[in-house]
Amino acid sequence: MPIRDLLQAQIEQVGQAIGKMISKFLGLKNDGKIEEALSVTQTALREELSLDVEELCRSEKGKFSQFFEGKPYSVESFELLSTYFAEAGKHKITTQPSDAKLILGKAIILLELADQKEQAVSMARMFRKTELQTILNQLPEE
Repeated sequence: MPIRDLLQAQIEQVGQAIGKMISKFLGLKNDGKIEEALSVTQTALREELSLDVEELCRSEKGKFSQFFEGKPYSVESFELLSTYFAEAGKHKITTQPSDAKLILGKAIILLELADQKEQAVSMARMFRKTELQTILNQLPEE
């Protein structure tokens, strides 16, 4: 049981770290400081969780999903990261539509990873995936 307790503690620790970062991101975003919010969050994710957002965004779907295999991410962590990716992608729609597509696609994949982790489909996640896919479909083809 000690190994299970240790793993559960790691999952909770990662979830708390992601929660704090996303909360700070949303606070800065709501204050109209989206560029600062993106920068601060990317730096924190890289330093605290070894998540290089830019590299992950450029990776193909399989490699992106593989990155998270065997790591202590909870369903809530995937959902929070998806929120971050979705907001970052929406921000780039007008200035960098090709980047926005990549980022929004990754937000959907994170929700799919949450479904897999939970071994269930959530109506809220399904709605968010549909909403993000609708935005993606409205972006111009490259």
